[in-house]
Amino acid sequence: MQFEGEPINSADLPMGLAGAGPIDADAVSVVLVPHLDRIYAEMGRLCAPRGGDPHRWVNPEFHGWWVARDCAVAVDVGTGMLDAYDRFLARFCESYHPAYNGGLPLIHPQPAGIAVTDPNAQFVGWHAITILRVAEDQSGAMRVYFYNPNNDSGQDWGAGVVVSTGGHGERYGEGSLPFEQFLSRLYLFHDQPLREGTGAEVPAGLLTRVLDMARESWATDRVPA
Repeated sequence: MQFEGEPINSADLPMGLAGAGPIDADAVSVVLVPHLDRIYAEMGRLCAPRGGDPHRWVNPEFHGWWVARDCAVAVDVGTGMLDAYDRFLARFCESYHPAYNGGLPLIHPQPAGIAVTDPNAQFVGWHAITILRVAEDQSGAMRVYFYNPNNDSGQDWGAGVVVSTGGHGERYGEGSLPFEQFLSRLYLFHDQPLREGTGAEVPAGLLTRVLDMARESWATDRVPA
């Protein structure tokens, strides 16, 4: 693979976090995962001196050209504290919610980062997913449909946030959450840097509800003084 025009050969790299590879996976994954793991780690190493979240640069190179080149992060990477969180929330709505982006559908899947919480809504860690689409379910509720590469998309993230894998318009392999619940656990997403506002203004009430859900879960200790 290449990273910003420079070739990266997994054969030249040390073993990564995946070790020799998974043993409970399909044959293709068993062969590829160790190589991809080494390349991913090397991309992260190359980005480390830049500061900020390395996914800003790694994701478009690792996943492909379809990943939007701009990246929004909810926290200051150095401190872990929320950073311009209101703007982060509004920007996601303006980018992904049809009511606030002029009705534009998501054309290509986009990698994103979730602040995973346990059934008690306590922070567990950062986790990568892929946003597949944002659409209304059968009842008219707006939901975010995503792929969660953990072999079990159906998870209880606490405080009533339970990922659904069926019954709300999910396609095979998808998990989903109501839009606001999903946003309350989101900490990183990609967006086009030249996007102009074309939809309705994001209601202050929506932002307040999402902020409250975040503060009652993963962001409890991340609100700046």
